Amino acid sequence: MPTDHAPGMAIRPAALPGRRHALPFFSRLRPWPGTLFLVLALLFWTSSGWARPQWRFHGRVAEGGQIDVQAAADGTIHLVSSRYYQFDRRGRLLLEEAVGDARQDGMDFPPAIAVDGTGTAHLLTRHNGSWSNGFELRYRRRNQAGTWDVDIPLGRPLPRNYVVGIAATGPDDVLIQASRQVANVWGNLGLWQTRDGSVARRGELADIWRADTDARLRAGRDRIFLVSGRCDGDGTVYFTHCRPGSDCLAEMESNLRMHRAGSGRRGMPDIAIDGLGRGHLTYGASQEVYYNRYDSRQRPAYAEDRRIFSGLGTWHLSIGLSAVAVSADGRHVLAVALRSDGSKEAGNAELLWTWSADGGESWSVPRAMGVRTDAGEGRRRPRLVAVDSTFFLFYSDREVAGISMASIDLAQGQSGSAVSGALHLLLDG
Repeated sequence: MPTDHAPGMAIRPAALPGRRHALPFFSRLRPWPGTLFLVLALLFWTSSGWARPQWRFHGRVAEGGQIDVQAAADGTIHLVSSRYYQFDRRGRLLLEEAVGDARQDGMDFPPAIAVDGTGTAHLLTRHNGSWSNGFELRYRRRNQAGTWDVDIPLGRPLPRNYVVGIAATGPDDVLIQASRQVANVWGNLGLWQTRDGSVARRGELADIWRADTDARLRAGRDRIFLVSGRCDGDGTVYFTHCRPGSDCLAEMESNLRMHRAGSGRRGMPDIAIDGLGRGHLTYGASQEVYYNRYDSRQRPAYAEDRRIFSGLGTWHLSIGLSAVAVSADGRHVLAVALRSDGSKEAGNAELLWTWSADGGESWSVPRAMGVRTDAGEGRRRPRLVAVDSTFFLFYSDREVAGISMASIDLAQGQSGSAVSGALHLLLDG
């Protein structure tokens, strides 16, 4: 459960009441259990080096408003907006190329990016068209040598095909997802697979998507994960997965699981996969964000999803907007949420953050970051990625045009000893 001490917040002994006298320090402490608590707190504070991690703000780093971001195994961060960018593991710009997504208006959904284990980057971007007639979708690949060697259209324009996703487990093993309108605002998610530089359509996952909410397609270890939602008045979020190289359509149909915590409209999910193959899911309900973790066998850790943000304010849909990332070892999990000022599009939202040092079991009290973002009805949601214990946040900045970056090291000040870890859990409860 959230506490004012958990996790990463400095634990300080309270001021000791009573009159001044010359007795030794410990003789002045209150009897058990107060004495034990204070002694343990002092030992923890002095021996563990625990300190609250601090955010660093790097300013504007990219053009555009709608983004997708992924971190490669070597720590390189890949970002796509109206252009393609790479950053090193410390957040320094490595390169910028004029290959990106043409749809960067205020109410557009984002493009998609994936990076496989070889460092090959895969993009899915939208060009030309409209929501009613559909957009031209293009799959592009940047190989290890730095050459864009594949550039092919994906199917044909279809109404509301603007919510896209991509996951890659190898240079020629890529799964692609795009939405399609079926009836009014309701629709399906189509799946395509690439082989030897060509794309083949595999079919559709029916009735798991509605216009105005997005979806995520991510690869991790030996799985590909898909999360989506139907943001109806009493909505549903969907989680599913498949094995790379399998009949992903059939496996995803059979593995569908629903999430319905909270109330009102539900949607806007995000998912991050740790190095153990566990999926960390966040999604929104009415002014709230919920969390669950799937183990390496894709079983949920909690029978009921856990609320990690509340009081996020109202906007047109009032769905809690979030992003999540996890360290490779699964220990550190960080989530951000947007607290709207009540504007229709959540166009002026305050960024909040919370984190877990025990794989999602307990969470810190949410805190404001001191920066604001334009959520664009959730279409400009921030992105989080982790490189070791450092987490990078990319967001559409209200103060300057474009994408800004912030970073935080969740291991700073921690000794990692078994003693300090045990004391931390004991003191935080």
